[in-house]
Amino acid sequence: MSRRGRFVLSAASALAVSLLMATTSASAAPLALGSGGSRHPLPAIAQLKVIDGQQALERGPGKRVAALPTTTVPKWRHTVSDGGTSYQYAMVGRNPTVAQTTQSVTVPTEVVPLVVKFSNGHTWNPSVGDSCDSTSALARTAASPIFKTKSYSFGGTSVGTSQYVDAFQRANYYKYTSSSGINPGYHVTLGLTMLSPVTISVPNADSAEGTTTCGNGLLGAVEINWLDNYLRTKVIPSLAAQGVGVKTLPLFLLGNVVEYVGTPNDCCVLGFHNAFQTSAGIQTYAVSMYDNTGDFTGSQDVSVLAHEVGEWMDDPLTTNPTRPWGHVGQVSGCQNTLEVGDPLSGKLASVTLSSHVYHVQELAFTSWFYHQATSTGVNGWYSNYGTFKAPAAACS
Repeated sequence: MSRRGRFVLSAASALAVSLLMATTSASAAPLALGSGGSRHPLPAIAQLKVIDGQQALERGPGKRVAALPTTTVPKWRHTVSDGGTSYQYAMVGRNPTVAQTTQSVTVPTEVVPLVVKFSNGHTWNPSVGDSCDSTSALARTAASPIFKTKSYSFGGTSVGTSQYVDAFQRANYYKYTSSSGINPGYHVTLGLTMLSPVTISVPNADSAEGTTTCGNGLLGAVEINWLDNYLRTKVIPSLAAQGVGVKTLPLFLLGNVVEYVGTPNDCCVLGFHNAFQTSAGIQTYAVSMYDNTGDFTGSQDVSVLAHEVGEWMDDPLTTNPTRPWGHVGQVSGCQNTLEVGDPLSGKLASVTLSSHVYHVQELAFTSWFYHQATSTGVNGWYSNYGTFKAPAAACS
C-alpha cells in the first residue's frame, strides 16, 4: 500500500497531517482507562503525539493502487522537472495549466457520520450535540467552509467565491486561474450528500479510551489499520446502493474519536485519506475527526478536514512523488510525497460563516514542493496564507 495522508498530534511543538502533529493543550484533562475490562488506556495527554496517519497504515501485497487507474474521481496529470529529475503528479479536477472549455468540476461527496461503539457500551455519535456544543459535529461540518462558499482573499488578492479547498487550489494555480489567466472560471468543488449514520462496533483489542471535556467526558481511540480495513471491506461496499463509488468521495466523520497506531502509546491520528483498487477502479476516501475538545493545540473544529480534503485534492492516489523535504510542520524527518497539509500542520486561519467562526488549515502550493523559482501561486507565495515565501529547503 502506498503512503497515505494523515493528521497526527504530538506533545512536541511540530504538527503535520500525512504526518500531522499537534501539541496537546496544557489545560487538557489527563487520559485514563475507561471502564470496559481489558480495553487499553491511553497515555497521559501530555505524552500524546500526533502521528502521521498515512505513514501508519500498513503496506503489503495487494494494497498498492494502480499507477494508471482507469476509473476514479476526475483527475489530471502533469510532469515537472526538479533538480534534473522529472516528477509526474495527479490531482483532482481538470488541468489548470491548459486552457479548458469546461473549467469547473464538482465531485459528488458523501459525508458519512461514524457512530463508534465499544463493547462496554461507550458510544460516540457525531450526529448529536455534546456538552461543548449543542449543535452536532455533523451539522457544523455541513455548514462549514469545506462545503459552503464565500469570497476569499489571500494577502489582499481576491481568488473569488469558493469552498475553502477550492479557494486554495485557485490560489495554488493563480497564474492560470486569475481574471487574466487562461482558466479564470476554474473550480474543483464538493457536491455534498449527507448519508445516515453508520455504526461500527470496535473490538476490545483495537480500542482505547481517555478523558476529555466534551460529550460523555471520554476520548475514544481506534487502531488505525483495523479502522482502515473495516472501512474498505465492510463500510464502503455497503454504501454502494446510496451512491458511494469510485467516482465519488466518501468522507467519514468522527466526533471525539481519534486513531492510534498498533498500541495506544502511539496516539493520536486525527484524520487520514487513502485510496484502494476495486474491480470498478480506484476508490478514494477520507476520515476526519471534528475537533471541539480543545485538547489538541493546532486542531480545531474542521481544520483536520481542511487538511485531509486538501491532501486528497492534490494527492488523491497518495502516490505523488517529490524531492525529499521536511523538518517543518508535522514532519520531523524527511518525506518525499506531495502532501499539502503536512508542512503547515497547526497553521490555522479563522473563517466566519453565518456568525459562526470556523478554523481551516493553511496549505502548501505545488511550487513549494517542486522548487519553482517563480511560484504559480497567488502573490508569488508558496502557501495560501503566505507562511511560505520560498520553496522547500533540501532535506537529508
